[in-house]
Amino acid sequence: MFDKELTCDIISEQMSLNQPPPHVEASFGFMGAIGVIINIVFFIMDIISDGMLAFVLYRQAEKATTEHNKDAAMTWFIITICIIIIPMVILNIFSLLWYWQNKVCLGDYCVLHKMSTSQVVMRVFIHIILLGPLIRYIDIIRYGVKMQREVKEVEMGESGAILRRTPKGEVHAVLQMVISRDTSMLDMMHSFLQDAPQLIFQIYLLYRSPEMIIGYNESMDSLTIAVQVWKVFLGVMAISWSLVSYQDELRRSIPKEKLSCGASVVCLFWRATMIASRVIAIATFASIYQDDDDSTALFTLPKRNNEGEVIVSFPIITAIALVLHWLLMTAWIHAQSTNFCASEQGARRPVLELFYNSVMGAVHIFCYINLKDTPSRRRMVFFYALTLIENTAMITVWYIIMEVRYDLWILITMIFSVEALWVLGICSVIGYYAFLHPDRDHLGSSRNQASWRN
Repeated sequence: MFDKELTCDIISEQMSLNQPPPHVEASFGFMGAIGVIINIVFFIMDIISDGMLAFVLYRQAEKATTEHNKDAAMTWFIITICIIIIPMVILNIFSLLWYWQNKVCLGDYCVLHKMSTSQVVMRVFIHIILLGPLIRYIDIIRYGVKMQREVKEVEMGESGAILRRTPKGEVHAVLQMVISRDTSMLDMMHSFLQDAPQLIFQIYLLYRSPEMIIGYNESMDSLTIAVQVWKVFLGVMAISWSLVSYQDELRRSIPKEKLSCGASVVCLFWRATMIASRVIAIATFASIYQDDDDSTALFTLPKRNNEGEVIVSFPIITAIALVLHWLLMTAWIHAQSTNFCASEQGARRPVLELFYNSVMGAVHIFCYINLKDTPSRRRMVFFYALTLIENTAMITVWYIIMEVRYDLWILITMIFSVEALWVLGICSVIGYYAFLHPDRDHLGSSRNQASWRN
């Protein structure tokens, strides 16, 4: 992840006689614009799908034939709304905060210093209505175009003239890099605060009470299922795209060679298959219920059966398993001696670093992110082997307990989907690092020099 303290150092970081600051070599061409447009499309589609999802679930609550089903469906609707709204509020608060931090750190470079009072008020209003990321995408395009236009010819003696950015163009380049960097982090936050929980929850709902989700109105049946399936697909793609954008933006800010179009596509496929395998396994495991459980309930408290044994519902078991995975990942990341929250003098701040590691531990519930620019092959092997074991264990338990409730073809399809998606993801990882990684010519080929890096 990007450390926000680096915002103040964007101009001076890595500046030397032989190493210019990153913004000097920054560019914004056709592919950069396409990437931002894709982000805008994902953002708009996400808003539309959220609205449609809330609508169909509310309609199901209204059309429920029993009071019990109506209460359960309304609970699902309220939780879905919370998953939609709360992350967007957090996201827009961070977006405004980072705009303000940029103003403090960058001074006259800051975008807020280039606006009238009415424009600043409008920007704040857009964040209040939870559309802050949209204005950031527009800023990226606007300053990207401006920095490309603000160039002039500079005479270099016998070497002739070369094109250089004007001082104004340099300002636009700094603004474009800082806003783009912050926005990629916000996209990541949005993915793991909203999309990932929504994915698991909607798959869980389809499993736990399909007869209530489907309802009794044929036209509404198709719409409800289509919206939920579409939301799941869109969520997987949005998370995957945010990871690819983050990876590319990270390389740009170091700076390193950017990902090619082919590399981006393979990375997108890698992330999508791994995340899909993971969320299907988690949601499938959470959907298990026993004979005496209420299938429409989100979870039930531990209780004793007729034999006096304590029965814990599988949503609670799933939550416990994910917390244990999070603790393991947090400890594992902390053991890597990350230093993302160092002071300006480079001193390590243990409390902030532990908090950062705990956040990244939560991200590692779903996917792997390389947090250190050091050989990472062993770390990736460990993480993906662990997720394979966990996914296989969860889907196997589901098969054993739910075998009597589903047709054989459904059981086989779900098991095959979880395992096959994981295998496709691994093949994509190997293909990316072997043939498409921008630094593949410099990656060590021996066991001791292995250096799979982002």
